[in-house]
Amino acid sequence: MIYDGWMTSLLVVKALDADSAHAPEFQYLLSHSLLEAREVFDRVELLIAGQGPAPEGSFDAVLLLSSGNVLLCRRSLAAMWDLLRTGCQEIRPYRLADAGVSAPVYTLRGYELAERAFLEKGPAGVPLNPSRAPVALTAFYDRQHPPAEEEPRIGHAGLFHEFIDYYGEVRSDVLPFVPAGAREVLEVGCGRGVTGRLLQETLGCRVTGVELNPVVAREAARHLHAVIQGDVQTVAIEGGYDVVLALEVVEHLVEAEGFLARIKQLLAPGGRAILSIPNVGHYSIVEDLIAGRWDYLPIGLLCYTHYRFFTRRTLGDWLRRSGIEKFELVAQKTELPDRLLELSGPFETDPESLATKGFYVLIHG
Repeated sequence: MIYDGWMTSLLVVKALDADSAHAPEFQYLLSHSLLEAREVFDRVELLIAGQGPAPEGSFDAVLLLSSGNVLLCRRSLAAMWDLLRTGCQEIRPYRLADAGVSAPVYTLRGYELAERAFLEKGPAGVPLNPSRAPVALTAFYDRQHPPAEEEPRIGHAGLFHEFIDYYGEVRSDVLPFVPAGAREVLEVGCGRGVTGRLLQETLGCRVTGVELNPVVAREAARHLHAVIQGDVQTVAIEGGYDVVLALEVVEHLVEAEGFLARIKQLLAPGGRAILSIPNVGHYSIVEDLIAGRWDYLPIGLLCYTHYRFFTRRTLGDWLRRSGIEKFELVAQKTELPDRLLELSGPFETDPESLATKGFYVLIHG
């Protein structure tokens, strides 16, 4: 972009923790942030905090991103930059969670619509972001030209979303599906081990975790009976489990059919596998497709590392083709906006599918 005849430049400073360094989903999110920034600034450079000197040259502004996984889009960054140019030294965006968004946000397009509505309406009544974490846009000062004021002028503009801890979500929703008498549980994709810890504390079972991310696996080992670090498609695992738990895992696997076959080997006689798999027929994705959009995010229905996509029918067919006949599909329902009901006139529609964001898959051994 060109303002007043000069080229604009931005330095993005990102604090990268060890978890995210091993997570392709959040490497993707960082690349998306840089792409959005290049829609606002002519020159954008990246500096990972603690990894070498800053790029050569001066910059008009610095975008500070903490180790949190933040979504900041071009409209909000442009609003922050416009306010910074009025003389503020630091601009902090508002949080999506505080912005009073009435409808859930499932996709990038959904977020952009919420962002646009927020920017048009204004932030009246929305709490201020009390600190520069996890994101702030600051005026650039080098050591030879420090800020003139001791206390910087702080402004607020734009909107951001910070994703939940990808490895630290407690999935209490699966408790009703775990048999009360289960003693040995294998949790594939155990993350930090917080769901497994809940199962151990609630049901008195022993949970063995499998986790690909080596940094997170070491943390999970503090909470679980045992942790196997590696790819579930190749790592050695002994069988005999009462329950195999794999939540939002199958769609990430290249050899998903092989994993289904392995479930049979891992389950003890009479055991149960509990999977959770997203539904690509959810209304948020259908609306995006109608609008010509299919955008990945680091978490959710269109996670960047998803290899496979399912509806109820394709999921059932896939299970049967893999030799699994004894299974149940339990829908994870959301509210269906009234506007989707209008599609039933010109289109063949399945309201139940449109309202389903995913399925619990119960496989009986």
